[in-house]
Amino acid sequence: MSTTNAERLRIYKAKMKQAGFTRLSVYVHPELVAFLNRERKTYECGGRALERLLLGAAKQRP
Repeated sequence: MSTTNAERLRIYKAKMKQAGFTRLSVYVHPELVAFLNRERKTYECGGRALERLLLGAAKQRP
């Protein structure tokens, strides 16, 4: 049985929420966007890069 993208996203969101993660939506200055793009590793999303830079390490995902 195949799943739709919406179903996979719903399951992913539930797992992240259960693990204590919270989704944020923010407006940032272009300089911060440029900084994050420079510091971001190829396998990281913007949120994970920001987490790593602020906390010193990205937390394990469920």
